Amino acid sequence: MKVKFLPQAFLAATLLISLVVASPAISHAEKGGKIPDQMLAGTIIQYDENNNMVVLEKGTPVPEQQKSKAAIAPLTAEQQVELEKEKQQDKEIEEATKSLPVYHIDNPDPQPGLKVIYDGEGFIKDIILPDQKEINWDLYIRRIR
Repeated sequence: MKVKFLPQAFLAATLLISLVVASPAISHAEKGGKIPDQMLAGTIIQYDENNNMVVLEKGTPVPEQQKSKAAIAPLTAEQQVELEKEKQQDKEIEEATKSLPVYHIDNPDPQPGLKVIYDGEGFIKDIILPDQKEINWDLYIRRIR
């Protein structure tokens, strides 16, 4: 009876130990995530030694463009014709560009000491690696079509 119990106990202990060891690795991977594509305008973040995002400078909300409340005059016949021509040109350009490849820029993975600076519209302006070198974006462009 002791011989049957020993392998089962060994397997149970091994399973328990592997879950305990794997659990912190999973939570750390979830915590790291990716660099946010957009933040408040002017935000500066940096990743600490545990890959946790630390806000060095909190940005401000991006102001929304307010629609003009002034009355818009109706279009003249000439303006209407021009508008239709522009719409047709837009459609032609859209059709012509459908066959062109589309590129997506992946943000690099966070790493300790990495600093990210966001511009006035809240998009990434600069990514500065821990050794103070700017990133070569050509390495992170991938073709998705």
